[in-house]
Formats: sequence, structure tokens, C-alpha cells
Amino acid sequence: MKLIYHVALILLLLISACSSSAQNVTKNVQAKAAIAGPGITGTLKATETANGLVWVAVELQGDPKVITPGLHAIHIHEKGVCEAQAEKPFSSAGGHFDPGPFGSSTPVEKNHPYHLGDLQNIKISVVGKGRMETFSNSFTLSNSPTSLFDSDGSAVIVHKLVDQKKAGGTADEAGGGRQACGIIQLLKS
Repeated sequence: MKLIYHVALILLLLISACSSSAQNVTKNVQAKAAIAGPGITGTLKATETANGLVWVAVELQGDPKVITPGLHAIHIHEKGVCEAQAEKPFSSAGGHFDPGPFGSSTPVEKNHPYHLGDLQNIKISVVGKGRMETFSNSFTLSNSPTSLFDSDGSAVIVHKLVDQKKAGGTADEAGGGRQACGIIQLLKS
């Protein structure tokens, strides 16, 4: 009898958790970015769930001579501007997204790897394709002090090198040069 009670209780809890997750999905705030750079294209999709986590997925494809196989840094940057023709490509996107009283976007070494926009590295295959998914509680898509949609927006940057997540490291250890960029846009519900 106790076994049946425990099994019934567990099933009830699972059903309750699943139904509350389904309710959260209907309240999500979503964003996207079309990522482009010389020889590279891709997308960023992001969804803020009702519990405050932001799910981020990045897909990239490109010439493996340009976006070399291996790990590449993916970061959210502080301005929604992507100018490939700048002296330093995509420098118009500013530094790593890091608002707040203790934030510091430049120089990159100052607060790295603790910037709010620091995401996981993406692994690119030998044919020039990769996908990365992660959850973040470091920023929001909705109105908040850490929203990606502040007065000047935000962009996603694909870097040439791996982010070694090293405190006090060099700019190269934080991902190096910028290869591609996408302006993050809020999707209308």
C-alpha cells in the first residue's frame, strides 16, 4: 500500500511539474539574430523563460578555412551595431555586455571571464558547422537592469579563437578578433 501511495505521489508531482513547465512556455520572451561575417553565416535564438533563465542557441556554418575547426568564443556585446567594414571588423559592437555598477566591458581583460555576456564556446566541425546551446541567468530579454534591449541594443559576436575563461588573461585568451556579428532583435509576441 505504501508503494502505491509513493508511486502515485511521484506521478502527481511529475504531472504538476510538466504542466507548470508548459505554462511557462506560453509566457516566454524571444529574440533572434542573423549572424554574418566574411565566409560565415548563422543564427542566434534566445528565449527567456518564466523562471528568469535565458536559453540561447547559436548555429554557425561557413568556410572551414575561415571559421576553423575547433572551439570559438561566442559573446554578447554591448551595442546593437555590426559594421564589418570598420578598421577592426565589428568593433562597433563595443565590448562584452557587462552593465551595472561593477560592470566593465573594456578593456576586455578587466572583468573577464565574469562579463554578463560571456557565453559558452561553440565547437566547429571540419566541414565548418557548429551548434551551441546554453542557459544563462546573467542577462534578460525582458525589461530589467540587465536586459539586452537597453537604449543601444546588443549584438552577438563570433570570435576567431577559443575563450579560455581565464581571469586576468589577454584579449586573445578571451576570444581574439571578431569574425562575425548579429544584431539581437526582440521578437514580437
